[in-house]
Amino acid sequence: MGDVPKRLSTSLASSSSSSSRSLQPIPTGGELWMIAEERAQEILSAIQPIYVSDRSRNEIIGYIQNLIRIHLGFEVFYFGSVPLKTYLPDGDLDMTMLTPRDKEEEFAKAVCSILVAKPGDPNFPIKCVEYVPAQVKVIKFTIRNISVDISFNQMAGLCALCFLEQVDQIFGKDHLFKRSIILIKAWCFYESHILGANAGLISTYALAILVLYIMNISYSSVSDPLSVLCKFLDYYASFDWKKYCITVNGPVPISSLPDITETGHPEVYLNENFFKECLEIYSVPTKATEAKGRFQVKHINIMDPLKHSNNLGRSVTEGNLRRIKNAFTLGVQKMRDALTAPGEAMGWKLEKFFNNTLAMNGKGQRQDVEEPVVAFGTGRAEFSQLRGDFDGYFHSLEYSKWFHGETSQQNWIPQGQDPSFGHWYATSQNNNNFYWNNLNGSTTMQNMGKSRGTGTYIPAMSQQSYTERFSNKPSTVNSVASTSQTQLTKQNP
Repeated sequence: MGDVPKRLSTSLASSSSSSSRSLQPIPTGGELWMIAEERAQEILSAIQPIYVSDRSRNEIIGYIQNLIRIHLGFEVFYFGSVPLKTYLPDGDLDMTMLTPRDKEEEFAKAVCSILVAKPGDPNFPIKCVEYVPAQVKVIKFTIRNISVDISFNQMAGLCALCFLEQVDQIFGKDHLFKRSIILIKAWCFYESHILGANAGLISTYALAILVLYIMNISYSSVSDPLSVLCKFLDYYASFDWKKYCITVNGPVPISSLPDITETGHPEVYLNENFFKECLEIYSVPTKATEAKGRFQVKHINIMDPLKHSNNLGRSVTEGNLRRIKNAFTLGVQKMRDALTAPGEAMGWKLEKFFNNTLAMNGKGQRQDVEEPVVAFGTGRAEFSQLRGDFDGYFHSLEYSKWFHGETSQQNWIPQGQDPSFGHWYATSQNNNNFYWNNLNGSTTMQNMGKSRGTGTYIPAMSQQSYTERFSNKPSTVNSVASTSQTQLTKQNP
């Protein structure tokens, strides 16, 4: 395989934290790393979105959209991990319904009545309908063993979807960002049990931002999800949450907030200008009641790149902070144990690292589909097509802004008038510094700088893409095209 480094060094290179728990150098060469990489890909294939799971979710989305459109005349969009294609087999489906802001409760009750009264459709059995009349009103129910949440006017979710899809396309490397999110999410959810904002733990969006930062400072040295996971564990196991807040530009001292200009300026792939332009494009006007809101310091502090006053770590309780830190520390130790195992034992120990994940999802069945799927241990590792429908997502966001009077009707382009909607918007706003992503996934973004990395060295396997390295093993599984966002028919409510 040519010259490769003789060891995997995992010293932590960050001024934001002490590295007393940092790993000692790990003697992992290229051949052994390839074994680990292949086993991680096989694990990933057991939990990543595949054709049948995408198809089932898209059918549910279309059914709910048509049901509400027929009965109430309003649009429902999806957001979150399903359109981003980073969901786990038992992941829920997030949807948001557009209504007049002062009538959310009225329409929430109306939707509940429709769902409860709907005659049983054998193809779409609606069960366990529940209305949660909280500040963010949510209707919860299940269809085909998939949990569905319908919220109201959650435009921030559409903004986050557009932003993360754009970031994934710019990072490229066969959707390394998304694949890394899936693998790390599985470890956080199934193995360490630290994921879930409703339980006082880390939210999925916060986790995506944590992964984004690791990739941003390590871009040149990572080529597969396992390497991102290693750097993720190494960095956050010794991060000083009491003193620092994570931002996409780097950690900042909590004592300096709300000033975020002094981030240490690490060498990153996506620079500050890129995030500033995303903030302008993928954000919505702040409500009057939130106009004076400031970043609230909590036990874990993660700044939302699309709304700097929003602390994505606010859900984490003090007790759960200790739980999360212990999980990262234990994760580093177990990963080191796996990567220092001799020969084929490395692959076996990586399986143990994801023991719960494989016990729930590696036996040839998925919770979200009825058809049998490829079981773990067969030697096959199927790839999914993870590219999302960015134009459709952006179209939904712009429709939502127009619906609430936050953009003029003159700026609205109905479906079918311009197939390159996202490109039209970027150029029409005179954003000359915003470099749009090409259709093939490559990027023309400039002045991104070089990645310094987290200090965890990963052997450079080859110049081949991630997919090409495994092309002789799996067969490609294409996801169904996203249709629910792009089939929007413009209407005046």
